[in-house]
Amino acid sequence: MKTVSLFLLILLLPVCTRARFVQALDMKQLMERSQLVFVGQVKSVNPSGITTELTYPTWEGVVFEWLKVEVEVIEPIKGTKKGEVVHTMMLSARGGATMDNAPGMIEPKDRQNLLLCLLPTSLAGWYGSVTAPFDDSQAIFPLQHEHWTRATYYKDSKKVAFPEQSEKNRVIWDLADDKGEINRKEAEYLRKKYETEIAAQPAEDDIIHLKWKRQTNASGWQRNTPDDGSNGGDNKKAKKTYGPITKP
Repeated sequence: MKTVSLFLLILLLPVCTRARFVQALDMKQLMERSQLVFVGQVKSVNPSGITTELTYPTWEGVVFEWLKVEVEVIEPIKGTKKGEVVHTMMLSARGGATMDNAPGMIEPKDRQNLLLCLLPTSLAGWYGSVTAPFDDSQAIFPLQHEHWTRATYYKDSKKVAFPEQSEKNRVIWDLADDKGEINRKEAEYLRKKYETEIAAQPAEDDIIHLKWKRQTNASGWQRNTPDDGSNGGDNKKAKKTYGPITKP
């Protein structure tokens, strides 16, 4: 029996080592850690020409490029005013390569409604997802119900509806109706419920870096670190967060 268990463990090792940590925050954390939180509508999506390297075993050869996305504030929650246009960077990948454990990307579309939780980026005047660059989609959420009906979760062998899985899911679901119309009462509810978190402000050096580089230590382990000094604007103090740590 021990031999069988050991054999199964050896078989599973390659699978387990390809799993990566995903930075998922609950709604309270998102409200507290963001500089801007709002419901917005996408007005334009354009390539920025800013590319970066992100290190992971199945991402070799993939070119990651930031998209410049202009989003108009429909319902301000933190740090914004209605009608304001927020310049937002969202990660994309080009080349069509198949990736295991791919970064959580948004694929923004014109006139799409989103809930955005943002921090400043290292490019002045531009903002990015609190969980960028590896997990954009953990802090920027499409508000179309059909986008989330495919998300399944089971408890005691029974399927649990998306909005019932967590407080964050309920917020995402309730901010718009089945037709995509924004629920203004829900936005007001969020402003009141998270009043303390909305009043909190991130540290001055808490920014999203757009350019990253691979760093390898003496043992061969690799990690991503901010590539300060690249792209002109990327010269602020490095935010001390790193992506997946891997060994080639």
